Amino acid sequence: MKKRFVQIIAIALTLLFLLPALPARAEEQGEPPLILRVSVKGAIVTVLCKEPAEAYCITTRPVIPPDGHPDWRPMRGFSFSAFKSDGTYFVRVRDKNGLISRPREFTVQSGYLYVLEAEGQEHLVEPIDTFLAAHNDSIDAFNRRIAESAIAGGLYTRTGVANVSMQLMSDLANCGMTLSYQPSGNFTKEEDWGISPLWGERMKQQESDKAGRYRNYGMNCGTILIWAYKQAGLNISSATGRRGIYDSGMLRRQDDNKRKLDNGDTCDLIATKTGHTMMILDRVDTDGDGLSDSYLVLEMESPYLKLKLRSLYSVRLCTLYDMSAVFDDTGVIKANTRWYTGSFHIGLEAFPDYYGFVIDEDDEEAEEPETEWMK
Repeated sequence: MKKRFVQIIAIALTLLFLLPALPARAEEQGEPPLILRVSVKGAIVTVLCKEPAEAYCITTRPVIPPDGHPDWRPMRGFSFSAFKSDGTYFVRVRDKNGLISRPREFTVQSGYLYVLEAEGQEHLVEPIDTFLAAHNDSIDAFNRRIAESAIAGGLYTRTGVANVSMQLMSDLANCGMTLSYQPSGNFTKEEDWGISPLWGERMKQQESDKAGRYRNYGMNCGTILIWAYKQAGLNISSATGRRGIYDSGMLRRQDDNKRKLDNGDTCDLIATKTGHTMMILDRVDTDGDGLSDSYLVLEMESPYLKLKLRSLYSVRLCTLYDMSAVFDDTGVIKANTRWYTGSFHIGLEAFPDYYGFVIDEDDEEAEEPETEWMK
């Protein structure tokens, strides 16, 4: 009996010793992060958190991707913005302790017209100003919409480039049209902004490649990406040609921006073994399990520009290039760009007037026009 009494006392003392440590351990771990607000403007979703977080995931069902899954995208600080195609999604964030927030549901109804594989579209075979005039539109009005989409998505950002790309595709698709392929491409000089007046015009001398013959001005797979980046204020032109587009994303040495093929993000580039290039717009779930298994890409593929769904299996033999160094303006190749040398970010003073920036020549600073996205 005495022995049992001693055992009970020992157990009680042990519990008393442990009790103060339990709240401390819970306090040390902390509470899961909290998403304060999710706002959607067109195709851009912006998420604000109560505490800083290190990663976020956007899924089509309220599932949590496993640790290390590429649907966990890096973030810094209290907020992030992402380009998302139309649909209903769930967003979570994860903090430095690995704690995960509750999901927040949101819906994207951008107003963009998504036409995959250019289904039912014609490619432009007449001067674009003539084509637009027939649809009560003009190059000037089109250019202003491109500028507005760049500002709404954010200059110098992935969301800005993606927004510009979808503005172009959607506006053309609403007229049942897309852009013609041209092997040499055009309209990539320093002064070239907005729509090329030559797009759709008949070339003085036709061009050809292994895929066929071409008679109308347009862009090729690389130059259309240079064009999209530029409208959002980013310069990825290069004197080394198409190889330089990928190299714009390198940090210190060539190919150090190669990533696993399932790790792509908006505006990263995918290159085939033959040098063909496409740009990711969004990570997509096609089998309905909530996690991404494909990419929505912008792709100039002979004979015209199109949106495509590329499954991860379909790009298994390709190479993925992370373009973060362009958006962060940290890549070493920025000293070798073909124009605006020294930075991937084009100065506001170089933007066309229709972007609406106010330049004060005394202090050489520019004031961006206020948009609904900035409020």
